[in-house]
Amino acid sequence: MIFEEKTISSKLVYEGPVFKVRQHVVETRGGEALRDVVEHTGGAIMVAVRDDGKVLMERQFRKPLEQVILELPAGKADPGEDPLVTATRELSEETGYTPGEVRHLISYYPTCGYSNEFLHIYICRDIVEGETHWDDTECMDIVAYEADELVDMIMRGEIKDSKTIIGILYARMAGEI
Repeated sequence: MIFEEKTISSKLVYEGPVFKVRQHVVETRGGEALRDVVEHTGGAIMVAVRDDGKVLMERQFRKPLEQVILELPAGKADPGEDPLVTATRELSEETGYTPGEVRHLISYYPTCGYSNEFLHIYICRDIVEGETHWDDTECMDIVAYEADELVDMIMRGEIKDSKTIIGILYARMAGEI
């Protein structure tokens, strides 16, 4: 039997530039419990395919991991922003490429145990190279790989970023790369 938790009270305990944290007191089958929820506006991930078939990737330092990670281009949605707009904007800002064709592949909750973040993965084709428009706090290398090489890197455990794993494997299984 599924039991839906009723919120008794809720308070904002943190608000930052990327997310908020709200603490809920909820009613459960066994009494009351605390639930910390990360509120996030969501984002878009782009599987951007060049004319030569290679997929654009980013190498960037990720502070929570204290290491450089290889990942698909992605970005946070502005509040209320259509994810398709996010995808097109972020691809241009981060890689300098503008897509001619953008199609939705899949949407998912990456961490539904503690966050409402909802991510959207898009395939981007007919991409035209331009200049990046990074924020002052961004710095990354833009690289391109063959799809087979990316799948092999995932299977060897070299790519550990979940949005990248989902994006590459989904696009491969759907016959997009």
